[in-house]
Amino acid sequence: MSENSACLPRSPLNRRHLWLLLLATILVQGIMFISYPLGAGSNNDNESAQKYLISEYAKGNFLVGNVRYNTGYALVMAPFKTLTDHFDRWSERALLLLQILASSAVPFLVYDIMRRRFEGRCALLTAMLVLVDPFNLQWAHFQLPGWLLALATVSALWLAQLAWSAPRRRALGLVALAAVLLGVMSFTRFNYAPLIAIYGLSFFIWTHRPFWQRLALFGLVGAVSGGILGAYILLIHIPSTGTSTLSCTAGATLVASLPEKNFEMRASNGPHSTRYAQLLTLRPQRNVDFFGDTYPLWRFPGPWVSEAEKAAFLAQPFGDAQEEIDIIFPAALYWHLGPCAADALLYDVYAETVASDFLKLALAHKDAVFNMLIQHPDAPPFPLQYVDRPEKLTWLDEGWLGFRRAESANYNGHRLWQPGVVAYSALFPTLNLIKLLTPLALVAAFWRRDWLLVTAAAMLLTGLILIAIAATIEPRYYAAMAPLFMILIGPFLADLLNRVRPGA
Repeated sequence: MSENSACLPRSPLNRRHLWLLLLATILVQGIMFISYPLGAGSNNDNESAQKYLISEYAKGNFLVGNVRYNTGYALVMAPFKTLTDHFDRWSERALLLLQILASSAVPFLVYDIMRRRFEGRCALLTAMLVLVDPFNLQWAHFQLPGWLLALATVSALWLAQLAWSAPRRRALGLVALAAVLLGVMSFTRFNYAPLIAIYGLSFFIWTHRPFWQRLALFGLVGAVSGGILGAYILLIHIPSTGTSTLSCTAGATLVASLPEKNFEMRASNGPHSTRYAQLLTLRPQRNVDFFGDTYPLWRFPGPWVSEAEKAAFLAQPFGDAQEEIDIIFPAALYWHLGPCAADALLYDVYAETVASDFLKLALAHKDAVFNMLIQHPDAPPFPLQYVDRPEKLTWLDEGWLGFRRAESANYNGHRLWQPGVVAYSALFPTLNLIKLLTPLALVAAFWRRDWLLVTAAAMLLTGLILIAIAATIEPRYYAAMAPLFMILIGPFLADLLNRVRPGA
């Protein structure tokens, strides 16, 4: 790295920087707090499920393991939800404040990480970018795990940075604590486990420590985080479900991603596709729903109907099966075959669909990763902005000082601050254009070969590749990695600005 770089090694703690960051945090997060309440979640199935799981944990029912919804976020938040419920009509605001305060720690942790590795101006710039990232700001306003995973990720990097120059025993303790956070993350979102592996492997870059110490740190991360995930499986998941299978929605998620990959399901693709097309012609004898209030049913991997009803369903003659199969969630099959059997069938259908053109599939994955890297506003089927834009709100009164009651998919008469909603929604697309720098920042990170930047780049790239392969590129999936974008962009931008204006 150039001697002209604005990211030179280590800078002492600058109180002025901390005050600037604190004041900016109070301003930005304060506006978000009064502008957007906690999402009601009544029309958001994933959020409603988390609220159900939290309520079960709060009642002392720990047997809520299931084959669809990850329970780590609910386990962490249950005691806090119980605490904030004492505020009665202000309970949602209290929980929102708690989540915002926790999420607000991320820019400060990023500042401390960066100033320990680089120059103070680079650290402040990066922390400020993390703070004002419009994509990242919104997640604490939902009862979803994205903000918690982001906090845990940055906390683990911060603890590793503290361990960088710590004595051996203290370093082991710090990394063990990081591994605990990562272990909780692993059953907050199971597909995050490969990122934990990247984190552990990154210790082999620490050439300033003997190889056996690096091996010990790697093993410690695996043993502690893996032990926590294993304890969850043995103590909660298996007793709850009777199966060691962690998820029975992978096939459905893969099938849902086919339109993004420009594939069409056809009955002629193979025997599983033919079988699936035929089963879709069967009609259930009751109203069934893939979502709705079926959260307790996901504890049962087998059929959700009686054997007699299942037999009657399957005994129907097949109707006229379509050659082109609509991409839908087959609720009837989940109810009558059981989620795990139905999902296994969908997985086979997906495999037959993409088998005809693996090159096309690989190119689709490449495009999906690139679109997530730059957070392309039009590429995903889901909007980047999850909190409501003004046009999605129905204002119910005139309010006072801009505070107005509103209805939408997220709110049921909640009071929002209209000027803040308008300002955030107007600034979102402009501020988020900085993500166009992510691919260049990613290349620069690997070029510099700095431990922090390489680890952040590898975790981000691995996470996005996994999303591209296994799911729709839904923004809430990569919300967990939101700070990693700015951890890469900050040093890249600081170095770029310093080359344009040396010494500035």
